[in-house]
Amino acid sequence: MPTIGKVAGMDHLSAARLRRVGIKTSHAFLKEARGEERLLSLSEATGIDRTTLWNLAASADLMRLEGMGGAYCGLLRAAGIHSVSQLGRMSSEEVTRALFTVNHNRRIVRRLPSPREVEVWVSQASDPGFADSE
Repeated sequence: MPTIGKVAGMDHLSAARLRRVGIKTSHAFLKEARGEERLLSLSEATGIDRTTLWNLAASADLMRLEGMGGAYCGLLRAAGIHSVSQLGRMSSEEVTRALFTVNHNRRIVRRLPSPREVEVWVSQASDPGFADSE
């Protein structure tokens, strides 16, 4: 499980603020950021605005997928895929096309994920048990 500083989009100041309130891993962050009330409390405790925390939590959730690192998470988000549930509603072909298009235009990663990697992500994301496994 990644440390809090490895979450895609996490800056050093936000990571330090989260560590100060005892959140050191992406798993702990996801646990504390679940639900509107908890997100608001976390925002008040850290001084990080709620929208930023919500976006970071979405990245941390995507990073639970097998083989998903910060770069691929950023690629998914740039392609308009912002959540595990959204990914789970798509076909692997749709995702592969979206990733190719955004990377062709913006050069986010050097190597696109293979079709097999995308299939694994979509399969995990569409598994109802995956959301509960956090």
